[in-house]
Amino acid sequence: MRIGIIGIGRWGIKVVREYLELAKENIVESVTLFDLDSSKLMKFKDSAAICTDFREFTKQVDAVHICTPNTTHYEIARKMLDNDIHVLIEKPMSETSDQAFRLVELALSKNLVLQVGHIFRFANIVKKIRELHLHNEFRKIIYFNLAWTHSIPPIRGTDVIYDLLPHPLDILNFIIGDWPIEFNGVGVTSRTNTIEACYLQAIYENGAIANIHLSWISPIRRRYIEVVGMNKTLIADCVKQEGTIYSENATRKLDVEPNNTIREEILNFIKTIKDGKNEPNSGIVGIRSIEMVKKARDSVKKITRLG
Repeated sequence: MRIGIIGIGRWGIKVVREYLELAKENIVESVTLFDLDSSKLMKFKDSAAICTDFREFTKQVDAVHICTPNTTHYEIARKMLDNDIHVLIEKPMSETSDQAFRLVELALSKNLVLQVGHIFRFANIVKKIRELHLHNEFRKIIYFNLAWTHSIPPIRGTDVIYDLLPHPLDILNFIIGDWPIEFNGVGVTSRTNTIEACYLQAIYENGAIANIHLSWISPIRRRYIEVVGMNKTLIADCVKQEGTIYSENATRKLDVEPNNTIREEILNFIKTIKDGKNEPNSGIVGIRSIEMVKKARDSVKKITRLG
């Protein structure tokens, strides 16, 4: 299989390295890189094919991994599908759910794979939490606390909700198989007029509540989830893939082996192209994620200006 990667930025570089390893293992036939900035390609000129001509690029690949800015996702994915090329696109798959529906319909009409980079679905720690829930370990979940924070400059064309919220929402959907029915939110701006920190409350049909903290201005990088149940509580770091379960009479560390989530997601993409079993990160999941993020953003009624 001939793989292409579009967009060789901070995240794209990580993706490229994984595909190059798979090429060394003969899991993929070739790797071709595309970016309008040729300087970003030169560091890989000895290990991958590089291309700055879009039309020529489409002739050299069977499947692509799109790692470009969010605003470009829809147009690039549509062009790839139009050229009968399978697509794995980083979240969010598009700016609107209407665009996402069009991509899914196009992929289905051409019998092509379309997947979205909801990468935490492939993390062993998140799989473990899902397994515990399915085995009724918590009895009934009362609420979740999640924190997705770090310190970065504002990103042009988006805000902290559109940037970070897809991850915690998707993790919760993967664990409990449901999406929120209602949101309440308060946002903060500081350096620009863009929301850079936010507290959201997501309410589920079964009564469970998720309290979600998002921030671009926290000096502490957090990827944290707390699951509070009727008889047990779990606290986990989704990047370190470490977790602890607390009950009334005992505390125990989760037995989880951290895994390479980028590699797992890519291998799943390749497997899906071969066998057609499009899960767990299909375009349908991508559509619902976009709908939920917009609903959450619309719920933010109060925005406080600081600084």
